[in-house]
Amino acid sequence: MATITIRDVPETAYAQLKVIAAKQKGRRSVEGFARGLLVEAAARRVGTGFGDLLVAISRSAHSDLVGAGEDVTNEEIDALFKRSDEQGEPASFE
Repeated sequence: MATITIRDVPETAYAQLKVIAAKQKGRRSVEGFARGLLVEAAARRVGTGFGDLLVAISRSAHSDLVGAGEDVTNEEIDALFKRSDEQGEPASFE
């Protein structure tokens, strides 16, 4: 396994990471929690196609709405992006 050292982490950020890590299932260490964040962030960057970007934007928007107390269904989101003249059929490239 590779090793990484991160210097000059602000005390407030470290304190927040420590609190969040302690609340995780199994009471993770700050190092373990930070490792998980880095691995997850690196895994997200693997798919960099247009579809992957749309999925990331969608997930981010959905989590923001849920965090704000809004319960939005897939149908409601689809309705936001439909044009009135749209038939709802998938595109064909044959």
